[in-house]
Amino acid sequence: LLAAPPPVSAFQRVWQGFMVARIAIALFLLAMLGGMMALGITPLEVWQLGLCVVYLGAVVSVRLLTRPSPRGRSFDAQWVSTIGVDLITFSTLHFLQSAGLSYSPLFALPVLTASVLGSTALALGTAAGVALLLLADAWLQGLLALDHTSRLAQAGLAGGGYLLIAFLANQLAVRLEREEQAARRSLSAARTQALVNELVIDSLNE
Repeated sequence: LLAAPPPVSAFQRVWQGFMVARIAIALFLLAMLGGMMALGITPLEVWQLGLCVVYLGAVVSVRLLTRPSPRGRSFDAQWVSTIGVDLITFSTLHFLQSAGLSYSPLFALPVLTASVLGSTALALGTAAGVALLLLADAWLQGLLALDHTSRLAQAGLAGGGYLLIAFLANQLAVRLEREEQAARRSLSAARTQALVNELVIDSLNE
């Protein structure tokens, strides 16, 4: 008989969920920008479509070719291929105001990925980086529009919200991980006790 495959942990399922979400966002960006350009809503910008295609290829490659690293690490090579790629792609689209849209909501994906799959330092660092990016963009846009206060206030509010979300999501992930480890220890203890009981029962005749 073939051995049963090892069970997929909750962490692996969460990791797979984030990778699928990245693929869905890449497809949505490509379809949205491509559709707007095809309909003449926005000017044709080949580099934007190229960026979306490269991003789609990157997220699909990570999903198919990599396996999740242990939860709680502050920084490793997988950070660059996941959170780093997301930040670069979304920042490029956001700073250049592609198709006249605001891409700030997309930063929630790398912030949540770092919060749930990484350490507290990685979560807060990623959220702080996003906040600085939003503030820098608001400052640059304010120079052009001569409207610093409202843009900076909005960017600061969004950045503060990302920091709060990062902290809360990370603490929730840490607590769930502890509960899962406790459940595994309880299950292991129950199995050990069951084996001891079987040995005792088998030795009663002797």
